[in-house]
Amino acid sequence: MKTFYIHTRGGTAAVYEKTDSAFMPAKEFRISRNGENKEYSEFLISKSPAEIFCAEQSQDFSFWQHIKNSHNPSDWVRHEQHDGILWHIFDCRLERLLAALKHPKIEERNFREGITLIFEQDYAFFAVLVYKNEIFGAFEHDLRKLDSCLLKKNLEEFRFGWLPDEEVRKQNGKGCILKNIPAEAEGFRPTFIFCEHKEYFSELGRILPAEDTKEQICSILAETENV
Repeated sequence: MKTFYIHTRGGTAAVYEKTDSAFMPAKEFRISRNGENKEYSEFLISKSPAEIFCAEQSQDFSFWQHIKNSHNPSDWVRHEQHDGILWHIFDCRLERLLAALKHPKIEERNFREGITLIFEQDYAFFAVLVYKNEIFGAFEHDLRKLDSCLLKKNLEEFRFGWLPDEEVRKQNGKGCILKNIPAEAEGFRPTFIFCEHKEYFSELGRILPAEDTKEQICSILAETENV
């Protein structure tokens, strides 16, 4: 069975095919807002039977409502099967989050105490509260709408479960969601950051390099399927 990885972003679906050593670019398609394109559909069906990992880009903050149903981010993946293809579908934010949780420093640290993870790209960022690989809060904003003092203040209040969703939206941010903050997480003080614009985060935590996540995601989801 062949394995493919798809990134959908801005009306484009970039398809990668797994080789012996890595995922290599296979083909790119223009797709509609609903992900439709006849050539794209026929291409995928022609590869059946296959397994496809699909990372979908979304700007919708409601994605984080998953936290209210499950703190385990692996539960947020949709598994579907049709036309002989097994699909694993997930938000691009989840892709980055799951890969970060496998980072040796993060994996070890968050089982000892709660940590904060921050991910930034194109000035938009999201932060999550993590303890024992479970997610207890998410906060999204835009660096261009915050000064350094307000960014620091928001993160401090977020860590302690005090940041109101209404306040974030009043600042023209996306929102904040918090659920069942565990006292034993001890304030989620250690902070690890994956970012493009390091100048905004240099005093807020430890900056780590972003890595390609395709192989990691496949491995992570295979592990959860076998549990």
